[in-house]
Amino acid sequence: MNDLQSAVGGPAHRVSRARRLMGWARATAEGHHLALPFVVALVVRVAAAAAITGLHRGYLFPDESAYVDFGRIAASGHLTPATDGGYGEALFHEAASFMWPITVLFKVFGPHVIVAALWAALFGAVTAALVAALVRRALSRGWATVAGLAVAVFPSQVLWSSVVLRESMVWAGLAGAAVGILMFSRAKHWHSLAGATLMVGISLLSLAFLRSWAFLPAAWAAALAVWLFRPARPAPTRALCALLCLLVPLTSGLGLAGNSYVRHHGQELGYERSLLSEGAKSAFVHPKLVATKGPPTKVKPAPTAPTPVVTAPAAVADEDIVVPSGLGNDLRALPTGFVAFALRPFPWQHGDGLSYDFAAVEELLYYPLYMLAVVGLLAYRRRRELIAFPLVVTVFMAGIASLAEGNLGSAFRHRDQLFWAVAFFATLGVNYLWELWRRPKTTDENDSLVLGEAQPIKVQAGR
Repeated sequence: MNDLQSAVGGPAHRVSRARRLMGWARATAEGHHLALPFVVALVVRVAAAAAITGLHRGYLFPDESAYVDFGRIAASGHLTPATDGGYGEALFHEAASFMWPITVLFKVFGPHVIVAALWAALFGAVTAALVAALVRRALSRGWATVAGLAVAVFPSQVLWSSVVLRESMVWAGLAGAAVGILMFSRAKHWHSLAGATLMVGISLLSLAFLRSWAFLPAAWAAALAVWLFRPARPAPTRALCALLCLLVPLTSGLGLAGNSYVRHHGQELGYERSLLSEGAKSAFVHPKLVATKGPPTKVKPAPTAPTPVVTAPAAVADEDIVVPSGLGNDLRALPTGFVAFALRPFPWQHGDGLSYDFAAVEELLYYPLYMLAVVGLLAYRRRRELIAFPLVVTVFMAGIASLAEGNLGSAFRHRDQLFWAVAFFATLGVNYLWELWRRPKTTDENDSLVLGEAQPIKVQAGR
């Protein structure tokens, strides 16, 4: 018996081995707080992309077909202004940051779906590393690793960045802009200001050719956030961010600070909601349909008309959609849209297909993260350089999405554009609660202190 115990190891030996293993894991997490989340995220996404491509016939989501098909056409040199009635070139302009790299990869490695999916997977891993870098600016390397790993393995983050969609590049652009703003907050020398400008500029420029309604809130938030705290060099920092906000939108044809885009699309939010709801099983906007009179023509909503008529998609080409427009109708749509964007599908709801049910189950992860994020915001409310950009861009994007979304599928997918911010705030909240729990009972009267400003507690030995 003693020989067996000596061979296997007694309880003390097993405890010692477990402690050594924990020590090694902690050292690895703290020593590789950027590399570890990146590698884990990349491995998980490569495996998921390979499984989806190998086991699923066709595309998992309809939008993938457009990216892959037009990428193949462009790689073969046959993309022209007449391709698909001009939609091909329009997509290339709108999502150039995603489409041009895919075209090059198709030319080099062949027009395989897995090639495009791996490009998306790369930026899912980049997002995990950027979140870790963001948290490291506030907390220890260990907490940075925890936040990065949370992004690396969160189910919907893995899913959307393992298929041929531009979502992961949008996440990386937003998180990169947040890191750049934090770099601005500490930049004292011109080379530091140049580095921060480059970080924010590249992030915004990539977003400008990915998704306009994600790019403009990020540009506006970058210009506004640096006024909510005092950077190390206030004047040049605020001037540079203002220039980026004004000029980068010009590169993608959105006008100075996006004014052309806002004037054009701000009047069509009702049409966007109705278009996204049409034919969707998870629609939460239900426009009124009337019989078509004459040839189908699209009538853009006029600012003064309360209910202009627009032609429905080809699925119901013999009917028109009555689209309520105007500020009043948009404001009435805001609460329903916000609930759909932030909270639905509810865990107790079941829809058509497993994707709806899986999304409902994931809400059980989202809701606690929301609560922890609120704790983090309150605990670090005086560290405005940390929370300014993530908070402002979250408010802007959530507001726009609440006004424009029309079905739960797109709303759920677009919500993940802000998961990096939720993970960041939630990590601040978890750390704050952890430190409160670890404090000695004799310091309960100091529990109201903000963690980011609290000093290490010193316990004086009794005489």
